Amino acid sequence: MHRRPSVLMYFFFFWNERLTPIGHCLSVFLFFSLFVIWAPGFYPVKIFLLLCSAFLIFSLFTLMPPKGSILSCVRVPKVTEGDDAEITAILYSEKSCSAVKLSCFRMHPSLKLCPEENWHSLSAKDSLELKATLKTFRRGAFPLPYIAATFGNTLGVSSISKKASGDYELLVLPKAIKLREFRFLGSGKSGLSFAPYLSPSFQRGLDFIGVREYREGDSLRDLHHGAFARYGKPFTKEFAAERGEGIVLLLDVSCVKLIDKCRIEHAVRLCAGIAEYLVERNLLGRFFVGNQEISLERTKVLPTVLDALARAPYPEVAKPFPKPSLWSPAARPMTPVLSVSVLPLESPLITKQIVVSEKSYREDALLSVVLDKETEVSL
Repeated sequence: MHRRPSVLMYFFFFWNERLTPIGHCLSVFLFFSLFVIWAPGFYPVKIFLLLCSAFLIFSLFTLMPPKGSILSCVRVPKVTEGDDAEITAILYSEKSCSAVKLSCFRMHPSLKLCPEENWHSLSAKDSLELKATLKTFRRGAFPLPYIAATFGNTLGVSSISKKASGDYELLVLPKAIKLREFRFLGSGKSGLSFAPYLSPSFQRGLDFIGVREYREGDSLRDLHHGAFARYGKPFTKEFAAERGEGIVLLLDVSCVKLIDKCRIEHAVRLCAGIAEYLVERNLLGRFFVGNQEISLERTKVLPTVLDALARAPYPEVAKPFPKPSLWSPAARPMTPVLSVSVLPLESPLITKQIVVSEKSYREDALLSVVLDKETEVSL
């Protein structure tokens, strides 16, 4: 159920959306100057303060958006955590305006609007593309409830906004940890289950989907001679595997302690890197976040996985998180399962698991790794 904002929140919206930095300074000055009004004397100062107050009130209540102004064609791109998101929109106005810019209000605290110093002017019956840049600091799906064109007055004290219609969302993808090598997948007794999928013959499915550069271990019968003759280097034919075939990748975000929550983001980034590794080799068959299976389209496997990882529960201190439970998906996997988690999982369906923990150790079917700020790892 949507909660109605409190009076204090409405005051914050007014302060943030209607007043410019100059208006903030003037308002604070007038607030502290109220104490002077009650003091005897100082009549010239009191008159000056009354004039400043009247000026601020007049500036607030006389500023209106230009008649016939419409903000449309809003584009919100997907970005990777740490990158800037450039939002664009088209503003059309029946009347001219001397100062306008694109703004985003009422956002999540982890998003920050880069200050736009340059205001733009717009002629009557004309359109203008406006841009706003948001800094991102973590992955997630963030609603953008108030994207608006902000119109300022000549004196720069106050502003007023024209909100774009519709609901928008900024999807910030996790920054994947690249895998230099992945020997753990085929090692040990448990690796025998993955061996058929790691052989080059498995990548040969039914449908031809394109060519890629030759990698060591590719079958020579799949060489694309036309591409080799054209570019002077070997290329391999690539075929799509049957739907559901391939390795099952599982991300489990259950935890018990607060320290476990601190490692979940590392597990998400590592899972993104493993997904990239498997998709590049056409080895990913199914993907799960907990017990929920993410439907994978044949032509959009990696984008779908990254979208799901961006929407995975975020470890907030005050927010309850799922506790460990037996992994039991609705559709039982028939192929080997590789899990990524912050706690060792007990499930007969999991073939190998990688645990992001506070110490490193290796067993036949379990690899514990310590991650901090790594961008590349060898498993």
